[in-house]
Amino acid sequence: MIVIGYQGIGKSTLATKSLRYIDLESSSFWFDDPETEQRVRHGNWYEVYCNVAEDLSRQGYTVFVSSHQPVRERLSRSDEYVITCVPSLDLKDKWIEKLRLRYENSGLEKDYKAYMNAADSFTENVTEMMNSGFDVLEVEDMDYDLKKLLEVCDRRRFTKEEVKQHIDDLKNWDNYKPFHNAVDFVKRMVERMDV
Repeated sequence: MIVIGYQGIGKSTLATKSLRYIDLESSSFWFDDPETEQRVRHGNWYEVYCNVAEDLSRQGYTVFVSSHQPVRERLSRSDEYVITCVPSLDLKDKWIEKLRLRYENSGLEKDYKAYMNAADSFTENVTEMMNSGFDVLEVEDMDYDLKKLLEVCDRRRFTKEEVKQHIDDLKNWDNYKPFHNAVDFVKRMVERMDV
């Protein structure tokens, strides 16, 4: 699963707590141009960035990516499950304050840019993300557990009952006979699962 996360949503924090989550930092896609002596990005940086995100997602990771417009546009063509995660518009003032405090604590330029961007364009940016065509995970309270919210969205996770239903559906398939032993084995394994 790929999560297009609004700034301050908790991407880096969750990724440092669990190996299952990766915060694919878009700032890593800048480089120092020796000719101009300036930091630049290749014109197609977002293609490479999204290809890496898709590959990591296929390996079973939940990948957090930036919310830049070219990233969202490129991921709209992805075969991977992609969602956006944004704060509710009702949290505007609290969210901007959260970003201000984050910058004050870190002193990082990227945190300053995030804070200023939210102060200038919070409503516009969140609305744009909510309307970008992906499923939306909306944070409605400042006291939230991002990991728990994401587990609800992760399509790779099935309950024991859902797996049993899929097995029953398979048994009703006309061409099931050649796979009888394999499906029965899977069914016995599911019975032992502690899910």
